[in-house]
Amino acid sequence: MRRFILLILPVLIIGCVQEKEVKEIRVSYQPGWHHVALFVIMEKGWDEIILGKRLIATSFPSGPPQMEAFSAKQHEIAYVGVAPPLSILSRGFDAKIVAVVNTEGSSLISTPDFEFKGIESIGGKRVMTYPPGSIQWTILTTWLKEKGIRTELISASGAAEIREALRSRAIDLAFVPDPFPYVSLNEGYGKIIMNSSQMAPMHPCCIVLMRGDFMKNRELAVKFVALHIIASEFVMDERNKEEVMRILVKWLKIDEKIAKEFPGTTKFHTDPRDGDWLNGVENLCKAQFELGVTRDVDGKIVKLNPDSIVDTTLYTEALKMVPKIKEKIGIQ
Repeated sequence: MRRFILLILPVLIIGCVQEKEVKEIRVSYQPGWHHVALFVIMEKGWDEIILGKRLIATSFPSGPPQMEAFSAKQHEIAYVGVAPPLSILSRGFDAKIVAVVNTEGSSLISTPDFEFKGIESIGGKRVMTYPPGSIQWTILTTWLKEKGIRTELISASGAAEIREALRSRAIDLAFVPDPFPYVSLNEGYGKIIMNSSQMAPMHPCCIVLMRGDFMKNRELAVKFVALHIIASEFVMDERNKEEVMRILVKWLKIDEKIAKEFPGTTKFHTDPRDGDWLNGVENLCKAQFELGVTRDVDGKIVKLNPDSIVDTTLYTEALKMVPKIKEKIGIQ
């Protein structure tokens, strides 16, 4: 018996230490309204009420650098485009897509004096978007390839760099997510040419990515997904538009006039079990493979598939929790 106690004691101690370590949950995001569900969770204090933990949010200008930090285990959860995680998942990083955030929601914009006379007029022009591997880069590059259009494609670190490039006329066009197309219109340095729904209808955009080791805290992980579902419903409810606008103005530092454009071309959607969405993810996996983005640890180009990168079980369990959580936070 004494020997058994000595053997089991270290295991119990380690378990207790691990449980104490989860005092806060680190989440990364990007400063656009695609990720407004996260802003709502934190603004309403639902993280501490339901999770018993405080969310610590870190902003990144785009997905690729966000995934560098995520793969270095600086965050447990990421609100990010579905494309950037594919490069770290292809190398075997332990993480899963556990919920959808939105579909579509990006636009091709140009300088005010650019004359758009059809897709051919983009040929040979200077076009800037987020870095290789981002959802914007993937959608734009794939679309240009399909249409047989060659451009001078320039990568930017994020929206701030694109804004300055348009203002200075260093570029002709840019492909950016909401709300930046409306910012460019409001500030007078851009106009909207077309949105991403015209380039790739119903394409996947942002998702909730969760580290595998964090998912082992099953109840905590399920509750987070449930809060994401509830916050997304809150955002889509027209009765909450004024409050959502105030949250966007605070988090994104945008003018109220721009916040009134919400949701713009962004379509909010949370269910990772949806067949059309999964087909879209399959297409993105194929595109990343053809563009040579997804590679294994040996550098070999590999093609991922939704079955290996999407976990739907947390979402299914979360749906069962949603009614009780809504009751606890006073949501009808």
